[in-house]
Amino acid sequence: MSGPALKILMTGAELDPLIKVGGLGDVLGSLPKALEKLGVDVRIIIPFYGSISAKKYKIKLHKKNVKTELDKGYTYFDLYHSQLPGSKIKIYLIKHKFFDHQAIYLGRRLYRSGSVYSRGIGDVERFVFFSKAVVSSLTSLGWQPQVIHCHDWHTALVPTFLDEVSLADRDFGNIKTLFTIHNLANQGISSRKLVDYATLHKERTPALMEDYYDSDGRIIDLMKIGILSADYINTVSPSYAREILTRRYGHGLEPYLQRRKRHLAGILNGIDVNFFNPAGDKYIKKNYNHSQVELGKKINKVHLLKRLKLKSNGDQPLFGLVSRLVRQKGLDILIPVLEKSLKDQKAQWLILGSGQPEYEKELSRLALKYKSDLAVKIAFDAVLAQQIYAASDFFLMPSLFEPCGLGQMIAMRYGTIPIVRQTGGLRDTVDSSRGIIFKDYSSEHLEEAWQRALVLYANKKVFGQRRSRIMKIDSSWDRSAQEYIKVYKKLIK
Repeated sequence: MSGPALKILMTGAELDPLIKVGGLGDVLGSLPKALEKLGVDVRIIIPFYGSISAKKYKIKLHKKNVKTELDKGYTYFDLYHSQLPGSKIKIYLIKHKFFDHQAIYLGRRLYRSGSVYSRGIGDVERFVFFSKAVVSSLTSLGWQPQVIHCHDWHTALVPTFLDEVSLADRDFGNIKTLFTIHNLANQGISSRKLVDYATLHKERTPALMEDYYDSDGRIIDLMKIGILSADYINTVSPSYAREILTRRYGHGLEPYLQRRKRHLAGILNGIDVNFFNPAGDKYIKKNYNHSQVELGKKINKVHLLKRLKLKSNGDQPLFGLVSRLVRQKGLDILIPVLEKSLKDQKAQWLILGSGQPEYEKELSRLALKYKSDLAVKIAFDAVLAQQIYAASDFFLMPSLFEPCGLGQMIAMRYGTIPIVRQTGGLRDTVDSSRGIIFKDYSSEHLEEAWQRALVLYANKKVFGQRRSRIMKIDSSWDRSAQEYIKVYKKLIK
């Protein structure tokens, strides 16, 4: 990249490997590295959660007692710094009592109308504070970004806080904001009291004022404010960027997205191809590449079936699922197909994840009933996830909607054929030459796709050729990083 290095401050709630509960952590842990390779001066700022080891990650104090306004008074936080493992990227961590807990969240998801969900008021308030602390930290960094790249509802108020500060200090007015929507359904919702808690001046910030006075039940929606206030918005796949402009996928925010569609783009996520690499994966039984896929997957499959106490069931296909166990991920249409498959004894299944209690309970019931053909683990287990990718023949993602999805890309990297519904990022990454696709969201269409998987598996020559071929697909962050650089340059020109 010619000319002075772009200066980008990236902020979000998760950062792999320091702390992660989902794909957001993967993105913040991988995208900055790809940007760094292209000459970008990128830095990251996250909360200093109680579970992050200062010793392990060599975290040092940067500045004590940074002040910010909150809840009609002042509060103070300490700013720490470290380095992202495997890079020279500087990380800043905001330490405050709000984040002394081990986990990212204090409570469970709270589902509202349809598929929209939020966290409890306590969690929303914690991340409102974090967004304000990010802006309050800027004068303490000894470095000023040209763009603050905000991820999801947790940091959706950063553009608003920045707008307020820039009214008093012109230097801040030169900083642009990019707001990345990873999941529009996850909105960060609170009451109007949040405005006073955050010490915001609604008369100075048009986006906040609009949300404050509209007719949506006296709530404040952080996702909506981020959409209205950021200089530019993107989602994590081109198809999802188009879908969220419609009522079906807009989760009530489509009017605001349509208003901003000239400043909206879709940039497909990538995966860390060095970490997700069956040729070097230290967590799997047998390493392999595309020319050794048949033997490698067979050894991993036999090993994992034995470890999970499933019977070695001849030459039956093994279906894997690593997912949040929620309706968005297609659990309501999957469970009837799963039960029919188990009754017919035509396949074996490995399921890993956690989520809505009704799905956890039903999957656990089926695992007890069909002990030899179904293993279910209700947990987040990164090591077992790798082993499932390596052992499975097929990987299921029958999502109701899917902003991008990383699972299908990881699966293909491991020679595991994805079965996906044609939506969002699944549409952009999987076609009929790579996986098995279905369009309509129903158990009947998912079962038909599952039956096609059985036919493909029986044709050993074609099955082997396909899984060898999909391992060669480039799903790295390199292309995506170049697209982000185009957006950054557009913002600052």
